[in-house]
Amino acid sequence: MARETRQPGQGRTLNFQESELKICDLCGCLNLNTNSECFICGWHGHFEQEPRVVHAALELATRRYGRLELQHLTNARTYREPAPPTWQARLRAWWLGVLNRKKR
Repeated sequence: MARETRQPGQGRTLNFQESELKICDLCGCLNLNTNSECFICGWHGHFEQEPRVVHAALELATRRYGRLELQHLTNARTYREPAPPTWQARLRAWWLGVLNRKKR
C-alpha cells in the first residue's frame, strides 16, 4: 500500500511514501520518519506508522492545506534531505517487500 504522493511545495515537488511518514500519538500531527520528535508538540515516544492510518492522515492533511508542503511535516529550518539509501538498504527493503507479499 505504499502509495507515493507528489505535491508541489516550496517551489519543488515533494515525494513521500507512506513508509516515510508517521503520526504523533500525543497530538495527531503527521511527521517525517526522520524526525526524532514531533515537530509540533515535542513528543518523542511512540508514533503510529500503520500504512493505512498514515494514508488517511495524509489525505486529511492534503484536504486541510490544499497541498502538502515540507513545513506540514517537519521544521523546514532544520530539515536536511536524507542521503540516498545504500544498496544494502535498498536490497533489504526489496526483500521485506517480497516477504510481506507472501504473507498476504
